[in-house]
Amino acid sequence: MGNRYFTVVAHIKAKPGQEQQVKEALLALVGPTRREAGCVRYDLHQSLEHAGHFLFYEHWQNRQTLEDHLQQPHIQEFLRRSEVLLAEPVALSFWEVISEPAKH
Repeated sequence: MGNRYFTVVAHIKAKPGQEQQVKEALLALVGPTRREAGCVRYDLHQSLEHAGHFLFYEHWQNRQTLEDHLQQPHIQEFLRRSEVLLAEPVALSFWEVISEPAKH
């Protein structure tokens, strides 16, 4: 089997009235994060049913590269602002791909 990336799913809920600000703040994280060492994939999604619900789907080379990411200034700044912007703390879950990759 190929590489076993460390996968993270992050659920983010904006406070009512803060949806656009959260969207803009999350989009601003994408570019800098994708340039980080160890970042394999970093995709932001927005719910079709709830405009204030967002999801990051991330692949990291390993757990340490994720830990390094969480200490980056752009992430720390977002976390400082999160109490004002978010309805609840960011919910993280950790995964590992166990199937073979799709053949295209």
